Amino acid sequence: MTHWPDEAAFHAADARRRLSPEVDLGATWRDGGSSDAYRVAWLRDTGEVYACRADSYDGSCSDVSVIAHVPTEDLLDALIDGWRDARTAPNGLAWLRDRLAVQPAA
Repeated sequence: MTHWPDEAAFHAADARRRLSPEVDLGATWRDGGSSDAYRVAWLRDTGEVYACRADSYDGSCSDVSVIAHVPTEDLLDALIDGWRDARTAPNGLAWLRDRLAVQPAA
């Protein structure tokens, strides 16, 4: 899995990311019971579901990684049905990764 240090580097690596409409999946995801919050979003133009550590209330993020590639919003909705409840669970990111495992990241 490829990682970028922040969203600026993530967007710079593929210009489509900067211009793509985004489906926001919230910024309250936790990983392994950590107190760090992660923001997750899906990019329409690339099909990438990505997560980044939410660093502050200004919306900045670091430690960006692509979790999966999902070609359509309808498929995304089907794969992660129930995400609104899972995003506040102590290990919500694991739940999300499990749901998206059928759509691996490139």
